[in-house]
Amino acid sequence: MRLMARSVVLLMSLWATACSTVLPFSAGKACLPLLDSTARLKVQYDGHTEYLLLRTEQNAGGVVFVALDTIGSPQFSANLNNGQLALERSPLYRGLEPAVLLWGYNWWQLRTEPRAICAESVGLQLHQTTSTLSLTQNGQPSWHWSSAQPMQFDLPQLGARVSVIPLEK
Repeated sequence: MRLMARSVVLLMSLWATACSTVLPFSAGKACLPLLDSTARLKVQYDGHTEYLLLRTEQNAGGVVFVALDTIGSPQFSANLNNGQLALERSPLYRGLEPAVLLWGYNWWQLRTEPRAICAESVGLQLHQTTSTLSLTQNGQPSWHWSSAQPMQFDLPQLGARVSVIPLEK
């Protein structure tokens, strides 16, 4: 009986941890990237570094994201429609949680015109100074950007730093 109770507690704590890292996208059209883009991402976390090529395009069904590794193999793809992210991940992908990475990248794309309404609509708080932007959820830091390092953003809850190199079409 004790083993069963411990198992239930462990499963509940894992579920709560998994849910706490899922950050919501706003359903508002003004909260989506305005332009199609391609970027090279350098993702650093947990002592690892991975490189991805990320393509973002708007279509009638929302925003489509496709991530490739350095040799062009698909790692994950996602469709963002009305604030809901439908994600497909390659069984070989071992990197940072794609939903959180895409969420952070979406906010990085919005950094020049951050909208508090986008954050507030999904229960986040946007904090802005003349040189920094950050998002918190329930008082916990979720995303950070600084004009001192404009081509990167941090995901503090995961201990991750993402460098972005936009590519020309």
